[in-house]
Amino acid sequence: MSSILLVAGIVLLPIAAFATVYGRRQHRKSTLIKDTETTDVRDIKEEGLVELKGTVREDDTFDSPIKGEQSVLSAWEVEEWNETGDSEMWETRAEGIYATPFGLDDETGYVRVEVGTHVKDASTGTGIDEIQIGPINFDRYLSNGVSVDNLLASLSSFSVETTVRPDTEPPERIKNFVQGESGVTTQTDSITNIIDFGNAHGERRYYEGTLGPGDDIYLLGQVRASETATHPLKPDDVVITPPEDGQFIISDKPESELADSFSTYKYAYAGALIAAVSGIAALAIGAGVV
Repeated sequence: MSSILLVAGIVLLPIAAFATVYGRRQHRKSTLIKDTETTDVRDIKEEGLVELKGTVREDDTFDSPIKGEQSVLSAWEVEEWNETGDSEMWETRAEGIYATPFGLDDETGYVRVEVGTHVKDASTGTGIDEIQIGPINFDRYLSNGVSVDNLLASLSSFSVETTVRPDTEPPERIKNFVQGESGVTTQTDSITNIIDFGNAHGERRYYEGTLGPGDDIYLLGQVRASETATHPLKPDDVVITPPEDGQFIISDKPESELADSFSTYKYAYAGALIAAVSGIAALAIGAGVV
């Protein structure tokens, strides 16, 4: 009995830690969205954090890497099925945000937005920022979108667009994407000495969501004055970029829906408290302390 309680305590404490980290992430984003008031583009007069809502206006688009859609922003992720050792799970190999400069029009004015290109991959020193307990990658089930550096792209169109089995020739667009993006490694070969049922070792899933001209968006970013700006600032004098220290959020969801997607922090905190108390109690009883 004591050994069972010790195991239970060892399992519950990492769950409490996960729930705390997840809750803190969600809480920060929820608070930021709720506490920042929407500004009309015409009222932009100074540098700083700004929340905007409007329509994407841009003729200079690019072909998104996975769907091949005419886009101003692509949020993508690559997952691969891993069956090495004792683990069998989907693992994130890389995720990123590609964007070309575009305009946001809210009918009171027009302002330039420059998101830039941001890629996170598992081969770098920092690696993929995942919350994982045992074989389960919880970020896949709880994610609100693609998050790279301090950028979050939460897009309603984000989904699995292409699945590629190991040892098979990928579609031409996927092949070009993998070859052109240094953050995405070559797909793993299958394990030839086992028979796979369901997902095969090395199988990949390519996710993508995009924004294009005419899409209505929510944006929270940093107002920066251009080198030729005059004061007081006007929309023509500034560009909206990711802040150096703070959160940038872009989404095609209504603000209320976006804020609600982060409200799970309340349940995460409650779950963390229950798991922590239960885990400590199980360890104490199992070790004979009480």
